[in-house]
Amino acid sequence: MCPHIPYESPPRRRLRPAFEGLEGRELPSSDPIGLPLPGRHLPAADVQQFVPLLYPPGTPQPTPQEVARESFVAKVSGTYTVGPGRFDTQALTIKGGGKPGNSNMSFRNRFQFIIFEPKDRSQPVTGVIHYLVANFLSTGGGIILDFNSPTGTEVNGLPTLLNWRHDSSSGVPFVGAGTLPLFNGTLPIPGTDQTTPPTIVDFNLGAGDTTLKFIPDRHPVPGTLGSGRVFIVSRGLLNYPPNNPIEKNYE
Repeated sequence: MCPHIPYESPPRRRLRPAFEGLEGRELPSSDPIGLPLPGRHLPAADVQQFVPLLYPPGTPQPTPQEVARESFVAKVSGTYTVGPGRFDTQALTIKGGGKPGNSNMSFRNRFQFIIFEPKDRSQPVTGVIHYLVANFLSTGGGIILDFNSPTGTEVNGLPTLLNWRHDSSSGVPFVGAGTLPLFNGTLPIPGTDQTTPPTIVDFNLGAGDTTLKFIPDRHPVPGTLGSGRVFIVSRGLLNYPPNNPIEKNYE
């Protein structure tokens, strides 16, 4: 349309409405960023390596579509502080959090984490991260991942790569009986003498890894052994059941 603009030179007579020509543009070269279709979520990349952990040879194997459905990735950033260990076997306690973040299983999520560095380098790094999701029409929805990983990936004394398993005490749609034991910092293959083989009904069984990038403050927070910003990416497989009749319209 060609509306009359008062602050420009006033016309001597009233203008008549008219259509303007459209500008020709090329189609976008990549998929537009937007919400996934109802009942689906965007698959995470590089999760195929975790399939043998949950579905070893001799057990029912997931189809590519099922791997995409179970894929999980969360990308968040926040702040962290470093303090002394809470027990005499721990060298450091690293804790932090941030808001808001996002994952392919939730539109928005906040997070908190705590990590314990052992004094004995032969012992695993342990800890937990909790992603509190915000797209469910019920309170308490959260994904809890338990860290247990070998030492040796530290940069400036802080871990950069941790294995995780899904904690069965996660909240609302993510709570479940599926568990994958971790021992001595490694992810065991189900079916060994340390675990029992999973089945296709082991909902909320999950495993993966988490990468962390710490950027220290030039002047740490007073009373801490260090502080700064942290960037976290968790990825893996999570056999998430669609057991909430409302949230399926949002996933």
